[in-house]
Amino acid sequence: MNTILLILIAISFSACSYNKDDRQIEYALKLSDKNKQNLKQTLLHNINQSPKLTATKFLIQNMIGKQKIDNGSINKSQLYFDAFTMYFNNQGRYKNDIQYIICDSIKQLYPDAESRPLYLLDLQHISSDFLIHHIDYCFHVWQEYPWCKDIDFDTFCKYILPYTTSNCYWEQASDFFEQKYATLRDTVSHKSYKEIGEIISEDIDKTFVQNWVLFSQKHKGLLPTTFKNLATAQIGTCLEANIYKIAALRANGIPAALNTFPNWGNANSSHFWTEIIGDEHIDKLYDNTQRPYISKSDILVDNIFWKNTYSPTLKDIPPYASIQYCRTIPKVYRINYEIQQNSLALQAKEEIPDFFKNPGVEDITDKYIVCRDIEVPLWEGKHKKEYVYLCCYDDNNWIPVCWSLPRKKRALFPKVGVNVLYLPAYYENGTITPAGDAFILTAEGEIKHFPHNTNEIEPSMTLYSKMPYRLHTALQAAGTLGTRFSVCNRKDLSDSLRVYTIDKLPFYEDSFKIPTNNKYRYLVCDFQNTPTFQDPYSIAEIKVWGENQQLIEGKLTGTKGINENKLENAIDRDRVSFYQPNKFEKQQYIVFDFGEPRKIEKVEFYPRSDDNRIVTGELYELFYWDKKWISLGQQYAKENKLTYHDIRKNALFRIHNHTRGKEHRPFTYENGKQVWW
Repeated sequence: MNTILLILIAISFSACSYNKDDRQIEYALKLSDKNKQNLKQTLLHNINQSPKLTATKFLIQNMIGKQKIDNGSINKSQLYFDAFTMYFNNQGRYKNDIQYIICDSIKQLYPDAESRPLYLLDLQHISSDFLIHHIDYCFHVWQEYPWCKDIDFDTFCKYILPYTTSNCYWEQASDFFEQKYATLRDTVSHKSYKEIGEIISEDIDKTFVQNWVLFSQKHKGLLPTTFKNLATAQIGTCLEANIYKIAALRANGIPAALNTFPNWGNANSSHFWTEIIGDEHIDKLYDNTQRPYISKSDILVDNIFWKNTYSPTLKDIPPYASIQYCRTIPKVYRINYEIQQNSLALQAKEEIPDFFKNPGVEDITDKYIVCRDIEVPLWEGKHKKEYVYLCCYDDNNWIPVCWSLPRKKRALFPKVGVNVLYLPAYYENGTITPAGDAFILTAEGEIKHFPHNTNEIEPSMTLYSKMPYRLHTALQAAGTLGTRFSVCNRKDLSDSLRVYTIDKLPFYEDSFKIPTNNKYRYLVCDFQNTPTFQDPYSIAEIKVWGENQQLIEGKLTGTKGINENKLENAIDRDRVSFYQPNKFEKQQYIVFDFGEPRKIEKVEFYPRSDDNRIVTGELYELFYWDKKWISLGQQYAKENKLTYHDIRKNALFRIHNHTRGKEHRPFTYENGKQVWW
């Protein structure tokens, strides 16, 4: 058990003997070690100013467990953020994915330029000068800015006064943001704090780059970093973007909080967003129902549920496929500066998941999503661990999203999101052990289990994908509708003969045959007049087959690709990489030059995608869930599909690709279709 968790447990026991706040301050001063004098000095400075003294006590008593990155521990990675800052100061925004070029260049020059940060406890290192200045600044903003007149003292303390969010602060942050938005404040001073908060938020969204791939896959050692780096470079993941946004809002008198959830209900990873306190803009609760985006009223929170894009009616979807329009949410939490006395971090006497080690976690699920209080049956009445968790599935593992104290063979979980797959489980040494049956919580609040001992058999099951056909993938495919293929022999293409037009939505690929004995030197792929729904036109792969099923190689010419999405990507035999043409070129086309006339029997066309369909020739394994994943056997795919016979009906399944790829999601098989969870 880590040190901070032990400290928090100690708080939970000591806070009961007399006044909780006084006890917590006393304990905080004890933990401050050699820095006690700085904290006492701050208290003495405000001893005769009642509101400021209360605010000072609030900061100190809730400072327990807060940390800051040691600047010296990130010296190696500082090169990256200095380069980001220099570019941003010169250009004002990131252009054409320049951040990748910057990182790759530094990596080549300094292969060991990434580092692992060390943390310093705020209680032991924060200065009285900073605290006094920060408190004075916050009171000045609260009392002098006209839009703050309706903000009460409690809201001020909780959502304007805190100097840090998620273990990240910079001593000059208030001054930085005060100067940055000085002109704006003068022009919008007549507006409410909610309106001003939206203006600042929109301004930040225009310049701060949220780049999850860069920091989680390409250069993992760059985050976390100091808040100064985030403020000056304006780049990070959604967590860093919202830490930055919250600091900017608070520095301008806007009460703001960090909201999150541990994991999506039907996808991998967590998400963070900013809530302006008092901004009651949510007209309806999110019900986790799969349906197309219709209007902006569907965008309930920070674009996270639906993509904020026009979603046309996608026609000609294969009957065996269904589109996953939106992601589902099991729980929603607020990460407060104030220690929550009912948090798991303060109660637990055993190791708990990392997410719940933050004592500021507050359950606000019922503010955002349709949820139910549920009583979940468990296998045993005696439990190996004190707590039971409800888990959702990411793309590989079960992830805890809420907790409960089990009572015999039951566990009560309040405010649980509907239309989500769950598993009750124990947490031990970083691993998940099932404590009960997996189930789906229906929209009506019914717990729908998967039967164990059943004689019901699915005679035949045909499977086409190991992951859901997600909306962005469908839109990328739909964007290729109208692509025209022609063949010819003249260099000027004047004898072009149209042989095929993509007129139905490609489910990961499209193909056509050329039933002629004629030979052609050139194949032309023309995408001049194709629609654009979301992303620019893109092609993952084009394969041309000749006689005896031989792949025909050809020299490519045509519209130049953008950055790393070069033209050659269309023939690199990699279905993940893709070619994206420069949309500003007048003509949009590719020409294959085979060097001499060749007989063309078949052409395969792959739109940009996540490459998660079943692919002919690759090795797959089907599993079903019965307390664990149990194999139903391996098979090589034929004709881009898998067929299994005499399979347990109404079970939970997943498919693993042994040839390539890591992602997979659980599904049920209903009315001849894979239904994804």
